[in-house]
Amino acid sequence: MKTEFDILIVGAGLAGLTTALACAESGATVAVLDRNPVGVVSDGRATALSATSLRLFENLGVDLVGLTQPIQDMLVTEGGPNSPWRLHFAGNGDGGDLGALIENTPLKTALLQRVTAKKNIKILAPIGVHDVEHIPTGVTAQTDQGILTARLLIAADGRESVLRRKAGITTQRFDYDSASLVTTIAHDLPHDGLAWQRLILGGALAVLPLTGHRSQIVWSGPSAGIHAATEMDEDSFLALLSEKMDGYLGEMSLTADRQSYPLRLQMADGFTGVRLALVGDAAHVIHPLAGQGFNLGVRDAAAIADGIKMARNTGQDIGVASLLEYDHWRNADSRSLGVVTHLISETSRGHSGVIGHIRRLGLALTDRSLVIKSALAKQAAGESRELPDLMR
Repeated sequence: MKTEFDILIVGAGLAGLTTALACAESGATVAVLDRNPVGVVSDGRATALSATSLRLFENLGVDLVGLTQPIQDMLVTEGGPNSPWRLHFAGNGDGGDLGALIENTPLKTALLQRVTAKKNIKILAPIGVHDVEHIPTGVTAQTDQGILTARLLIAADGRESVLRRKAGITTQRFDYDSASLVTTIAHDLPHDGLAWQRLILGGALAVLPLTGHRSQIVWSGPSAGIHAATEMDEDSFLALLSEKMDGYLGEMSLTADRQSYPLRLQMADGFTGVRLALVGDAAHVIHPLAGQGFNLGVRDAAAIADGIKMARNTGQDIGVASLLEYDHWRNADSRSLGVVTHLISETSRGHSGVIGHIRRLGLALTDRSLVIKSALAKQAAGESRELPDLMR
């Protein structure tokens, strides 16, 4: 077994596989390690991909043809789809500017197909990483299959990242005492590519278009209420959901199990350590209101790949030079989006009194301001900052 690589990536989820492809694009040799077998398992969730994320996957040769549902319109309301308290973003007609929805299972399938086709990427799984040590020229990872060496270590091992903890990187965390229910519905009426988010008592209900007459439901709210909605019988749940949606998609049925996830805001106090970069949930976890969590991870992948490309082209040590700008750029981007989603989440909790009036007025005024709407659209698309090469 090959034991020396340029880069070791721990974690073979969507963020880890995306990072592996981005780093390998520069010609670096990459090993992806995971404690579990790496394959495609059923996952009822879907992911919103921004326009810049779609561009990165195209540049990396990841074939998503026929797998995505372009977002034609985005709508945030308090009340039904025709509420006057609304914020509307109209697409350019082809769905490219507002991004697209893709289910996690076919997305991971497409990523794995591309990863396995790359000769400079090696997947090592299942494999346990017991310890990491630094040597003058890099890092060593002690695994249950021997010692692996590399010049750079990338932690893509999730919100409870072991590598982050071993590196002594602390986090700032805010638990919302809320949860998110995720499921998929089939419906009689077409969604016309509309991504609709309705602010409801204590949280929000997102109805996100999938291919065909199907939509992903992401219902965020107080943990007790979400747990009750997860446990109620299917007919009762569909009746409640139809009421919350004002029946705008007609008759509905469930095509996936209902899953629930606790919500938190979590930011690492630093995104780098000695020859270490954090990507994805290991670096940041934000509220799902804006559907931007994975897109932050994609930008992580593109940014660290930029640093690696620069280091290789200039003959520098990739374990050092690639990290010089990474922490600053990714910290600024992640924290600004984290603050925005946190503020939206907090203001969505109150539906009466001053906060409710301010929120409703804010939706209406923002919808009338082309300048603010343009800035928000650029933020959602990932276009608001200087872009890494792979996202151009």
